[in-house]
Amino acid sequence: MAPSKRPTPDDDEDDTESEVSEVIGVESAQSNLRRDPRKKARLSYEGPSDAASEAGSEDDPVFQEQETQFRTQQQSNNQLPNAAADNGILESVNCTNFMCHGYLEVALGPLINFIIGHNGSGKSAVLTAITICLGGKATATNRGQSLKSFIKEGTEAAVLSVKIKNRGDSAYQPETYGQSIIVERQFTRGGTSGFKLKNSEGRLISTKKSDLEDICDYFALQIDNPMNVLTQDMARQFLSNSTPQEKYKFFMKGTQLEHLDGDYLQVEQSLDVMDQGLAVSLADLNHYEEAARKAKATLHMSEKHELLRKKINNLSDQMAWVQVEEQEQKLAKANNELEKTVEQTTTAKSKADQCSEALDTADRVLREADGVVQDLQLALTPYDERKDEAKLEHDKAKGEAMGVQTEQRQIKDAMNRTKERIQRAESDIQEEYRRLEEVNGGSNARLLATIEEKRSELAQARSRGYEHEAGLHNLEGEQRKALEDLEKSKEPIKKKRHEVQECEERLNRLARDKGKQEGAYHANMPRLLRAIREDGGFRETPIGPIGYHVRLLKPSWSNILEKTFGGALNSFIVTSKPDQIRLAEVMARCQCQCPIMIGNNAPVDTSNNEPYPEFDTSLRVLEIDNDLVRKQLIINQMIEQTVLHEDRQTIIDIMTESRLRNVKHCLTPNNNGSGSRFNYGWGGGLAESYIPRYNGSARMKTDVEFQINACRDELQRYRSDLHDLERTLRERQTSVKNCEQAIVRHKRGSRELRIEVQRLQADVEDLQDKIDSGAVEEGKLEALKEGLDEAKEELGTHQASYGDSVVARDKAVAVMKSVRERMSAIDEETADIKAKIRKAELKKVKMSENRDAALRAKNVAFATIDQLDQAYNSLERDRNDQAHTVGYFIEQATNVCNRVPIDRGETAISIETKLSKLHEDLKAWEMRMGGSKQELATRAAHCVKIYNQAKAKVGNEEKLAQLLKSTLVNRKERWKAFQRAITARARVQFMWMLSERNFRGRLLANHKEKKLELHVEPDGTRMGKGREAKTLSGGEKSFSTICLLLSLWDAMGAPVRCLDEFDVFMDSVNREVSMRKMIEAARYSVGKQFILITPGSMGSVHSANDVKIIK
Repeated sequence: MAPSKRPTPDDDEDDTESEVSEVIGVESAQSNLRRDPRKKARLSYEGPSDAASEAGSEDDPVFQEQETQFRTQQQSNNQLPNAAADNGILESVNCTNFMCHGYLEVALGPLINFIIGHNGSGKSAVLTAITICLGGKATATNRGQSLKSFIKEGTEAAVLSVKIKNRGDSAYQPETYGQSIIVERQFTRGGTSGFKLKNSEGRLISTKKSDLEDICDYFALQIDNPMNVLTQDMARQFLSNSTPQEKYKFFMKGTQLEHLDGDYLQVEQSLDVMDQGLAVSLADLNHYEEAARKAKATLHMSEKHELLRKKINNLSDQMAWVQVEEQEQKLAKANNELEKTVEQTTTAKSKADQCSEALDTADRVLREADGVVQDLQLALTPYDERKDEAKLEHDKAKGEAMGVQTEQRQIKDAMNRTKERIQRAESDIQEEYRRLEEVNGGSNARLLATIEEKRSELAQARSRGYEHEAGLHNLEGEQRKALEDLEKSKEPIKKKRHEVQECEERLNRLARDKGKQEGAYHANMPRLLRAIREDGGFRETPIGPIGYHVRLLKPSWSNILEKTFGGALNSFIVTSKPDQIRLAEVMARCQCQCPIMIGNNAPVDTSNNEPYPEFDTSLRVLEIDNDLVRKQLIINQMIEQTVLHEDRQTIIDIMTESRLRNVKHCLTPNNNGSGSRFNYGWGGGLAESYIPRYNGSARMKTDVEFQINACRDELQRYRSDLHDLERTLRERQTSVKNCEQAIVRHKRGSRELRIEVQRLQADVEDLQDKIDSGAVEEGKLEALKEGLDEAKEELGTHQASYGDSVVARDKAVAVMKSVRERMSAIDEETADIKAKIRKAELKKVKMSENRDAALRAKNVAFATIDQLDQAYNSLERDRNDQAHTVGYFIEQATNVCNRVPIDRGETAISIETKLSKLHEDLKAWEMRMGGSKQELATRAAHCVKIYNQAKAKVGNEEKLAQLLKSTLVNRKERWKAFQRAITARARVQFMWMLSERNFRGRLLANHKEKKLELHVEPDGTRMGKGREAKTLSGGEKSFSTICLLLSLWDAMGAPVRCLDEFDVFMDSVNREVSMRKMIEAARYSVGKQFILITPGSMGSVHSANDVKIIK
């Protein structure tokens, strides 16, 4: 027979029309219910088996039909070869550290396998390994109580592996496992255990035991069936010591009849529980029916009080619509206020237009006045340049005159010295004449007198030389000082030129960016502002940049406040942390990073924290259009306590005299656009810090024209300062040049004095030589005359030089006079222009004040418009909300009823009072009835619904119970037919196997007493019912039991049959016959795999293709 396969969900197991012949062909019984180890075992059975206490007599038609079928099968099996099954059989068993084996590998044949070996050699370990590896329990092997008892001594873990054949058309998931399924189980002494399912290539597929159970069910590997796998102890018990009751248990378990019997018992118990529940449901159904009847009667009585309800409904309708009328009146009032606001806004816009026109006129007049001032200043520029040139020419002539005057003093000194020489020369000549007149008389005395005079002159010349040399040190000191002053003049000019350049750039930037506040911020600021407007994810729209919301009322403080506020004017303000995070992401996306402040809308009162009113503060010179911006500047910049003062010394005196109340800082401007900050130190003293100039564009709103004019005035002042510094530089360059000329002249005088000293010293030495020699030098008179002529010639030269210097000085003085006259003429020419400039500037200041007044009026007008717009928006929102409220009230009232007229004089309060009274009357009636009409109707409907549901439920339960009972009866009849058929088949097979040895016997199954008895007559020629098993010899009893086992195996559908030590009680003759019989029976069971374990030798068994002997 082909092995039975795992049943599929499509199998029709409820077919009650099957014939008994179809039941007889079944080889094994399997339950449709899941095997549950918690099911109670039935202690006594009074079901289908009661009708067949002894099945399978020769007169039983089932027995006769089964005998005919068996004979036919035997003939067909004799003709068919015993071919191996394609799947469901074991190919090999591997053991590692299991029982007595360190490693054991057993390759099994596909059909008949004999495992032989001496006692204690570990033969039974193969069968134990198969049982445990395929999911069996340790106790089922009768070799140990737990898995760790099977681990080899000295090791910590054991591994078992069984290889299952998986080929053919009915293979199990061949695309996943391939041609073989490898089941591996590992367990340790620590108690851990696990399964691994691998494919034919050794790749892990699953580790779930449920998957292994599915495989065993699919191939019908009944490892837990004691008849399918007979261990050593079970084989001994079955073959030698088993009683009829035990044989019957083996028979019931092996054929799965016992399991089916337990399933039917479970169904019977479920039916009993269902019958009990059905009785309870019937009692409940009567209760629900009575409750529904009472609820209907109460509802019928409640409907008689309908007039009061109608009156309540009428007043309820009026109550709904009277509220609508009240809301409509509020809507009409809101519309009137909205129209009044529109009229006020129209008037305010008209006034704002007039203020705008006045401001435009004031701007135009101010620009005209500024143009007049600029034109006059431009007209004055050529005169200033001419005057500067004349002044430079005057300074140059003055320097030249001073140089000539100094040279004249030096020439006069030289002329005086030359005149003295001439006088001395003339005196010497006269003296020489007197000497010559004297002949030998008084010559030495005159020589001595002369030498004394020469020595006196030499001393005077040396004294003058010393004094002259001392003057060189002073001249060099003056030269060094002049050079130092010259170097000091260069750096201020360089700085001033840089300031002029910066001022020009600032003026150009102001003129270029006139009215464009965005130019002062980051280039991507417009992109950031657009992204903020388009982003709808903010809780409140961020405010910023702060500079957009601040207007500077006094532009003269622009530089200092811009520098003091710093990056705060670029900041944005949010009111929550999520908005800050979202704004930071938007800034990163727009590539425009700005500081972000978190504020709140709580008001800030600074009235008690501000200085005296006579002081300007940062807050007082600013006009801030947003409360959040004002609050952040107060908190972070302390603008309410920062005093602004124009006069530096005055504020120092004020702050030094006494500590000012509510003053944290005081700011004062410097001339170059920078400023100073004064504050009180820790010790109460006054501390000062420098505020650098702000060179960027103005970020706060301010009067751009004022800034341009101020920048122009500053540029004019810088240019004037630059001219003064350049003039000073030229003067110092002239001073340096004069010092150099004085030093040259001084050195020339020093050279002349040295020559004079040398000449006088030579004269003294010559006179001394004459005195010493007593001789008078000849030709001295001529020498003196020559010296006189040289002195006179030198005097003429000096006089000519002096005349030239006088001419040069007169020329320089004339130039100076001419230049002064030109400068006076220029001053006279520009006096009128300067007067006009002063007058134009006064007019410009007046126009600027008018323009400021017009601007303030315009700001007030537009602020009024903004307030009216805000009021309009607020009223419009209120109107829209009220309109929505009216619509909502109408919708809700419409849900109540269509619009109804309201009685004259009725209000919501009066109607509500009447309704309250009527509701109290109705409530009193309903209390007597047990609830309102709606509640009573709901209650009646609920009771009827529950009754109908209970009625339907009881009907369904009765149908289900009847269906289950009929199905159970059908199943019991089929179970009975199956029991008879499988018993008859086992009996026929048993008789046939006994006849092979010329034995005769019967197999008696008493299902009522649960006994399975054997009657065997070893002598087939003797007639009678045969002897019982206990009267047989050991070999005869073992052979008879083997025939019984083979008969039962033939009735089962398991593809693998295992038996351990089947021949332990047989002699050699019976053992040889039994083995031959077992081989023949195995060959008749085509495709089945047998694993037989024996301690004896296999000399009587001839080797064949279908028989494998494993030693």
